[in-house]
Amino acid sequence: MSTDLVEHLHLRLREEIDRCGLSLAAASRAAGETSPQRLKEVVSGRQKCPADLVAKLLVIGVDAQYVLIGERAQAAKPQMAPDEEVLLDGYRALDAASKKRMLAGMILGEPGGAVGAQASTTTTVSGSGNRVAGRDFHTKE
Repeated sequence: MSTDLVEHLHLRLREEIDRCGLSLAAASRAAGETSPQRLKEVVSGRQKCPADLVAKLLVIGVDAQYVLIGERAQAAKPQMAPDEEVLLDGYRALDAASKKRMLAGMILGEPGGAVGAQASTTTTVSGSGNRVAGRDFHTKE
């Protein structure tokens, strides 16, 4: 491990505690420390940062990877159901115009998410006695 990483470890730890919005005393209590003195000594650089202290501070949201090596941990992506993956892959494969139509259709509640698509629909209406229900209602006299 580079000496630069170790030399700045206490500064990154303090930065993380501040990012989590806690005082040193509150972070110490959350980590189960009996006294805030140990944490104060570490963040001031007077004491080396023990790994168990960093591990205990995970409960308040401290990014241990950042503290130890100076790089932020990547947030884990939530798992998608297989059908959601298929939909997303299909959407990503569309051209820009098709994506716009798809999104507009979903927002407007169009069946199948298609706006402006020519859907063929046929309605068959039948009746008796010269009465047929449809768009207009006509009576033969």
